[in-house]
Amino acid sequence: MSLALRHKKKCLSAVAEQQNRASKEANLPATLSQKAKDSHDRVVTDLELEHDLELLSERDNVVEKIALKRELLPKYLPRVRAYIESGAHYPNLLLVWCVIWLLDVEDIEQALELANFAIKQQQQNPARFKRDFPTYVAETLHDWAEREYKAQRSPHPYYSEVLEAVDSQRWPVSNIIVLGKLYKLAGIICDQQEDLAKAVHWYEKAMEVNDKAGVKTRLEIARKKL
Repeated sequence: MSLALRHKKKCLSAVAEQQNRASKEANLPATLSQKAKDSHDRVVTDLELEHDLELLSERDNVVEKIALKRELLPKYLPRVRAYIESGAHYPNLLLVWCVIWLLDVEDIEQALELANFAIKQQQQNPARFKRDFPTYVAETLHDWAEREYKAQRSPHPYYSEVLEAVDSQRWPVSNIIVLGKLYKLAGIICDQQEDLAKAVHWYEKAMEVNDKAGVKTRLEIARKKL
């Protein structure tokens, strides 16, 4: 290789290295700036959430509380969606509160979607709650499904999804009272639909986790029908 070509190659290499260094230096402030913005946004959101939780606590009327939650959800849900899409993973009380509020306003489809994500991330309930997050969600959905059943409406497919999540331990629920209630209601619904094999299956699971679940007589009758 001639001296001229070696010099040209060296110059091109130096230019490329300089451009690469400049590019990295240009990106660094932008990264830091984005992190600062994200941190600022989280602080603002936390302050807004704290304020809105205080507004909710000031209301004694359940209907008024539900109405306020319906108003608040459109403000916060886009932020929760942005968090999910970002791939971030940190303790996110806004995500948890949105699941709780969605359950309260009975937007079950959206509540289930966000609950699955939050439980997968092992998000925790606010300190004021006695139940852990998966147990709280499962029990609240049981109570909703029971109301639907008594109103002669089917709680499926949502209740089926809850049962699958709990039974497969995707939702780590260990409270025997809650498990017994979940399986008992599943058995009752199958019983009513005259799907006796499934009714027996769920009654047996209820008895297995909690022998005081109150299904003994129902189980005996279902077995005899079979």
